[in-house]
Amino acid sequence: MSEEHRRHERIDLTKLAFAKEGDLAHGGVLRDISVDGAYIDFHYPLGRVEHQFGKGDTVELLLDNEALLTGTAVRIDKTGIALEFTPDDDAQRQTLEALVAAGA
Repeated sequence: MSEEHRRHERIDLTKLAFAKEGDLAHGGVLRDISVDGAYIDFHYPLGRVEHQFGKGDTVELLLDNEALLTGTAVRIDKTGIALEFTPDDDAQRQTLEALVAAGA
């Protein structure tokens, strides 16, 4: 999605992240975040990136072993996934706002 179509500005941020769907989890780096989305770039020791996330999957995102967020995969590419957040509760909304404010 181009910058002019985004509702909120994305903040460049580099944080350790784990994306999980069911029993499937992949480690990577959070590259950017806004209050309504994020992009995770997966990294593997052998240089190969193999993930099985699909568009529309519900993904739990664990950041720095502290913040747990839930989003929907809206874009998939060879090295990562873009998530859209739809915060259902105040705690997730506050966590997102704090992460974005800290990265600004």
